[in-house]
Amino acid sequence: MKSSPSSRLSRGFTLIELLIVISIIAILATVSVPVTKNVMNKARSASAQNDCMQIQNAIKAFYNEYYHYPVRGDSEGPYQTDGASAIMDVLMSNSTAEAEHLNRRKIPLFEPSKMAKTANLPGFHIDTGRFNDPWGQPYEIYMDADDDEELTIPAIYGTKFGRSGRIKKTIFVHSGGPDKKIETVADNVSSWD
Repeated sequence: MKSSPSSRLSRGFTLIELLIVISIIAILATVSVPVTKNVMNKARSASAQNDCMQIQNAIKAFYNEYYHYPVRGDSEGPYQTDGASAIMDVLMSNSTAEAEHLNRRKIPLFEPSKMAKTANLPGFHIDTGRFNDPWGQPYEIYMDADDDEELTIPAIYGTKFGRSGRIKKTIFVHSGGPDKKIETVADNVSSWD
């Protein structure tokens, strides 16, 4: 006797059919994880590139307004956005003694795109003045604070940019990238990329 279509539908799936579907889902998940990670790293790199350019543009705007860089003295750096150098407070016109001294007109020149809840997360942490890249590390800034229209870049960048030593640039902002190390240039993100 033949089974009717309605009784056959009520039986459900066989074990073999379920195993095939589960294995297909597992294969798709295995393939999608590296692709998703790569896309996330590219998005973080783009975000860091944007932050570097915004910091550089804010420093240029500060210089155009006050005719000096947002630091005391003539050291070219490196300055870090870790809260110790107060550069971010000056650029954001936060109420600190250094910011009020250097940014007398209290012009906010930089607004972070992301606020961080703790000091080691990406974004700006208001309590510490620390501004981190998407991997949770501070940016590093070099400025032509001695006004000689040249900047000494880190020697490690000589191979990446085809030059080292003193160059005809006035601002350089960079991040360590996904490996969080400034010393390894291959994945670093900078305002010159």
